[in-house]
Amino acid sequence: MNYNPEELKNRYEEFPHGKPRMDGIKAAIEAADQNNDVPFMIYFREQMCHESCYYGDTMYMMVIFPEMLSIIDKYPDTPSTQFDSAYVNALDHIIWIYKWLISECSSFYQISMEDCLKFFEDYKKRSAAFGYNLKPYYRALYYFYKFDDGKREEAFHKFEKTPRDANSDCHACERNTEIEFYLNKGSFGKAVELSKDIENFKLRCGDYWDAWLRMKISFLEYYLDNCMFEEATEIAMILERKINEKAEYQVWGTIMNCYAHTKPGRALRVYKKHWKELEDYTPFDTFESVRNVCSFWDKINRDGKETVKLQLDRTFLLYNEDNTYKTEDLFNYYYNMAKDIAEKFDKRNNSGSYMEKLSESLEIAKK
Repeated sequence: MNYNPEELKNRYEEFPHGKPRMDGIKAAIEAADQNNDVPFMIYFREQMCHESCYYGDTMYMMVIFPEMLSIIDKYPDTPSTQFDSAYVNALDHIIWIYKWLISECSSFYQISMEDCLKFFEDYKKRSAAFGYNLKPYYRALYYFYKFDDGKREEAFHKFEKTPRDANSDCHACERNTEIEFYLNKGSFGKAVELSKDIENFKLRCGDYWDAWLRMKISFLEYYLDNCMFEEATEIAMILERKINEKAEYQVWGTIMNCYAHTKPGRALRVYKKHWKELEDYTPFDTFESVRNVCSFWDKINRDGKETVKLQLDRTFLLYNEDNTYKTEDLFNYYYNMAKDIAEKFDKRNNSGSYMEKLSESLEIAKK
């Protein structure tokens, strides 16, 4: 069969997002490697990074990206393909994708602190060599230092003060970072003011709803953290209808935790529909998901409901054939999962912030 990269691209784009498309891109990578087609060896790996980051197993991006760096360091003048001709060359596109990688360092306790900081330093050097400033670097650093409030705030203000350039993230993404920061600081009015251009869709990112969904999720988490359950419920009900297939918007655990205080029956329906998805994320997102789910079951148990009927299957570790589950057992299952992840992140970060966040969630469950 003759090698045709355009045909390979058309073929995998017919597959649905996630594993099917990732398998198609893997076949394209193998074909480009076999034909030593360097521009497409790089391009197909870039495509894999996008698919794995937004629709599949993000950890795969952390593996495939260093392969791209190795290829581009060996062939530094590789031109872009016809599919990414907006970039000066292949290195320019890789620097853009590098932002995704450093942004995801915070998502995996499996990546050592030393390796995380090496990625940040390498990105910093490559950006400077290409003539870009460090606005995306400081933004990624802000998200990385979830466990250190001082370093996080310092990174944010450097991001805020650095002007935009050609490698900056879109206006909507940067605005959402500002909204999240000021919500975390308790500056609710400022966050609301900053949200207006996303609320009315003057600022958008990617698909039509993407930036809006990120903004709404930030406010949902703010309301829940501050025990403003009615306000959180209002957003949760909107999100239920708008959440799309991208992993970053699958905040079913947060929605369940919110409904536990206002609409427990609806929360249970959400669990029955989405239980398989609640653990299927990066370690950080799984922690966020299951800490909310264990808080949900804690709340349900505290409110006097000792057992529930659930049509689960044998993939669930607590599966039993009569489909009757103790809410206390469900709480313990998700709590132990959240605790295990929290301890691993805290060990990597030399911090206790994840266990503190888990404890705070359980305090909210008592309200």
